[in-house]
Amino acid sequence: MTSEGMPSFVLIEGAMEELDAGAGVTEAHGSLCGLACVLGGRAAETWMASLAGAGRASVAGAAAAELLGSLATATCTALAEGAMAFSPLLPPDERPLAERTEALGAWCAGFMEGLGEVATSPAARAVLAGDSAREIIGDLAEIARATVGQAEASAEDEAAYTELVEFVRVSTQLLFEELHGARGAAGSSRLH
Repeated sequence: MTSEGMPSFVLIEGAMEELDAGAGVTEAHGSLCGLACVLGGRAAETWMASLAGAGRASVAGAAAAELLGSLATATCTALAEGAMAFSPLLPPDERPLAERTEALGAWCAGFMEGLGEVATSPAARAVLAGDSAREIIGDLAEIARATVGQAEASAEDEAAYTELVEFVRVSTQLLFEELHGARGAAGSSRLH
C-alpha cells in the first residue's frame, strides 16, 4: 500500500542500498513522516540532508538520490493534502508477514525518532503533550515492538496487521493535522 505518486518500496529499497544510507527503508520513511509532522514541506530537504550525511555521495548515486527526493516530496504532499491520501511505505504484501510486521515496527520507531528530533518548539511540545497525541505516540511505541512468532501467518494475523497499518496511517495523518499550528513555530528548528 503506497500513496499515489510515491515510488514503490522495491525501488526505494534499491536506492537506499545504492546510497548506503545506513537506515532501513521503513525506518527512514517513518523518520521522514515524523519530521514532516513538525516541519511540513521543509521535512523533505532536512531528510535528504540527513541521508546524504549518513551515506556516500557519488555520481552513481545521483539517480538514487533523485528517487529518494521524489519519495520525500510525494510523502510531504500526501500528508499536506489531507483527505487521508497518505500511506506509510512498507514492504509489499507478497513478503512474509513476519518481515512486514518487523518493518511496520521499524517505521513506527523511525517516526518517533523523526518527530522527537524536531519537535523542539513550545507549540509542538504543547500539542504532543496533549492527551490525543500522547495516546497515539504510546500506541506507536507498542507497535514498534511488534513481532510475529509463527512461521506461517493465519488469516487473523493478516487482518491484525492490516488493522495496525491502517491505525498507523490514520494516526500519522492526525498528528500531522494537529501539529499544523506548530509548524510555523518550528521554522527555527534545524537538524545539526
